[in-house]
Amino acid sequence: MADDNRLSDAELDRLDTLLDRCTDPETGLGNLEMLDGFLSALAVGPVEVALDTVLPLVWGTGEVARRDARQTREAEALIARLADEIVHRVRQDPQDGVAHEALMPMLGLPPEAEDGDTDNDAAGGLDGVPADFPFAAAWAAGFLRAAAEHEDTWSAWMQEHEAIENDLGVIARLAIVDASQLEDAEMAEGDMLSLEERFDLAYDLPDMLHDMYLQRLHDRRPQPARRADVPGRNDPCSCGSGRKYKTCCGTPTLH
Repeated sequence: MADDNRLSDAELDRLDTLLDRCTDPETGLGNLEMLDGFLSALAVGPVEVALDTVLPLVWGTGEVARRDARQTREAEALIARLADEIVHRVRQDPQDGVAHEALMPMLGLPPEAEDGDTDNDAAGGLDGVPADFPFAAAWAAGFLRAAAEHEDTWSAWMQEHEAIENDLGVIARLAIVDASQLEDAEMAEGDMLSLEERFDLAYDLPDMLHDMYLQRLHDRRPQPARRADVPGRNDPCSCGSGRKYKTCCGTPTLH
């Protein structure tokens, strides 16, 4: 993807504003972080999904009258470009020397952290962020929202690949922010992630997403046709006649 087609900071701010204006607050994807998670799942998941077929999920189901047609078209054009960016991002191997920051999803921080009022270290830890801040939870919720649209296919994919199941487990834990969600997930209170644990797990998201993307590519490759095993000429014929293969089904047919 050409760098000149990447969304500028101003365009990202505009998209964030449009999401706030045009989405239903209860059922839509109302911020960039959640949208990034949603589009990331589309980019790496086992199902090929046309973006225009899932845009209704972005807007949500309620208060449709709030949406302005012109603003919706503007937002959809920006979303399409962001989706292309995310595909480009997950294709890149984090081990190939690409700056880690460039491969990180868009994860929101409290205003004071975004304003640079906190100290940031190389591992992603932040001083001054409230201990109960749900870092990366909105991103994980967006990812799981997309996966839930094709739940059976994702479930089968997880059953087939243990690594995928483990990665989805991490994302599911990031999405949990309160006791009721812990209970629904049949997890103990002590399983709630600390802020430090959230940063550590989120730091690994580029590797997880790239691995999922590679698995998606591998699973879509045409598998070579395998020739069925043929009995040896002196072996019993597979048709069950009791005769040797060479004197039964293995006898050459003359035309």
